[in-house]
Amino acid sequence: MAELHILGQLHGVSDFKEQSSLFCRYSLQTGPNWTLICGCSEGQTVSGKPDFKKSVIWAQPLNLHYVTKGIQGWPKLVLQVSCLDSVGRSWIVGYGVCNLPASPGYHRIEVPCWVPTAVTVTDKIRQYFLGGTHQLTQTDIVNLGTDRHKLNTQSKGSVQLDIHIVLRNFIQFGIEYK
Repeated sequence: MAELHILGQLHGVSDFKEQSSLFCRYSLQTGPNWTLICGCSEGQTVSGKPDFKKSVIWAQPLNLHYVTKGIQGWPKLVLQVSCLDSVGRSWIVGYGVCNLPASPGYHRIEVPCWVPTAVTVTDKIRQYFLGGTHQLTQTDIVNLGTDRHKLNTQSKGSVQLDIHIVLRNFIQFGIEYK
């Protein structure tokens, strides 16, 4: 069987305008041909206050080992950046998704994030006075991309990901990499 090793870290986040602490929930989604041998495919980072550059460093380690019978359903990383205020309330301030690179070696990936926007005046007033943002009820929109064109969204900051991809035995399946 072909093997994929993902080693690296969720480095941090930048350009989010929120002043409260930020943290990230993440999960790696794969197709049915993939089996996780070692590591945890989902987790959560620590929370941290943005500095003067509007960035937070998480340095959340990633170490996963997959085996597969085919490349269909190549792993993708799904992110939810959340805000934690001084009262202890949390809400999602950004969604993001990226396909992991299929070429071996080091990769620095910048994942752009977005959030649904308030459309009505009532929603905008509620959001201004009570805080929080609109959240998705069906999170499949994030990783599948279906019906996302129907959403009104707003760009947010981005999440930086530093990873090393190690491939093994892919040549046996007719996949060449350089």
